[in-house]
Amino acid sequence: MRWAELTWPDFERVDKKVAVLPVGVIEAHGPHLPLGTDALMALYVAEKAAEEAGVLLLPPIWYGSTYVLEKFPGTISISGETLYRLYKEVFMEVARNGVRYLVVVNGHGGNIDALKMAAKDVAKSTYLNIVLVNWWIDLAKEARRKVLETPEGHAAEDETSEVMAAYPHLVKEIPRDADEWAEAKYAVYGARVYAMMYKKAVQGYPSRASREKGEAILKAAVEELKSLLEDLKKDVLPVSVK
Repeated sequence: MRWAELTWPDFERVDKKVAVLPVGVIEAHGPHLPLGTDALMALYVAEKAAEEAGVLLLPPIWYGSTYVLEKFPGTISISGETLYRLYKEVFMEVARNGVRYLVVVNGHGGNIDALKMAAKDVAKSTYLNIVLVNWWIDLAKEARRKVLETPEGHAAEDETSEVMAAYPHLVKEIPRDADEWAEAKYAVYGARVYAMMYKKAVQGYPSRASREKGEAILKAAVEELKSLLEDLKKDVLPVSVK
């Protein structure tokens, strides 16, 4: 059920217990993937799982924080402070509309801090339970281990395979020299290191990508997210108590 496509009388009648919110970013993803990759992939996984589980799907939040890749044309980066306020207000409105469990399917690492802060603050003042799923980290771990040959990264083998499977028409031909890999011994912040690590807006080995790998990852990711949504419908939280 797509939240945005319901009339208000329809919305009043539907089961609002569980809802899913995809979030991403608009940023460079190498010369071969679309700028909206992170949002598109979060939407793909969220949409499929929400449909199969029969829960509400909110419209995606396309914008995020991506200071590292600001130098590349087409990138749109929102400050962490603005994102925090946006996430918080959306969460508050979701709670006001009667949702008890909100699953945020995040597709971009730069959003994590703002999402966590907003979720914690909203949880203090409402009855909304917010589950943050960083889908490329939390879902399909075993499938990734089985099919990937190179480290996961940015516009790398993993992400390129996933877009090949979900949106093949949006993938451009991968240049022969697209592979790019750099490692920092410590957490380093600054324009110099960003320039060193992202010369082509790639971090990894897209040359090893394939649609088949992406299909295996996405099948597992959707199934795992669907299982979470079905558990929440039964008031089962993803928490193990020993």
